[in-house]
Amino acid sequence: MERLVIITLNWLYEKRHNVITFFAYIILAALLLKQHVYSAFALMFLISLKETYPISKKLIKIAKSAFMIKFYNIFIWFLSYIISLKVLSYSIGISEDKLKYAPVIVAIPVSIILTYMLIALISLFMLLSIHVFAQLSFFMTTKLKTKITKSGYYVFASRFYYLMVLLVPFLLAVAYISPYFIRLALLADSTFISDCGEKEKNRTYIRVDDKSCLVFNLNWSVITETPKKIISDEKK
Repeated sequence: MERLVIITLNWLYEKRHNVITFFAYIILAALLLKQHVYSAFALMFLISLKETYPISKKLIKIAKSAFMIKFYNIFIWFLSYIISLKVLSYSIGISEDKLKYAPVIVAIPVSIILTYMLIALISLFMLLSIHVFAQLSFFMTTKLKTKITKSGYYVFASRFYYLMVLLVPFLLAVAYISPYFIRLALLADSTFISDCGEKEKNRTYIRVDDKSCLVFNLNWSVITETPKKIISDEKK
């Protein structure tokens, strides 16, 4: 009996990380059953921190690489700018040629969303590759399976998807501040001198079309208040 206890304790010590994770998932399931969503997410966030820590240095290295920086600037940022320009133009009904700074500002939260979507796609691809390996493992030798499971790619792929959980707070923050970003963006393109109305030190305008304008009252609540739409014929 004493020997069995010693063997059990040694096994628990050797597998302590897996045991802790196992019990963490049991607690997570219990929290979800009790509908404690926020507590469950907080626990899942901590689990994700633990799981991504072994690959954190590699993630930082990839993020700081010249290729990734160029990819972000050329593809993600450019696409974010185009999406921002089209969405602002369509949703507000304003001509694209009247938008100069607004798409650049709105492109910031849009780029975060696109980056998250890209990470989700990469995570899906990596999980599929692990699934394929699991199906083919029946035809592999034990030595080959051990070599693959200990490889850098397998370790990285099996932990990368936890990054999605860690980025959820940023995604929620983007969703929350997006309306303020849009108002700030439109404010950046508004002007004091316009045919929309008289020049005033506490008011700026941006023309929407040939019959209407948006008016910003420059006070402490300029970002939180929706700009007023007024009827004003464009002077030609």
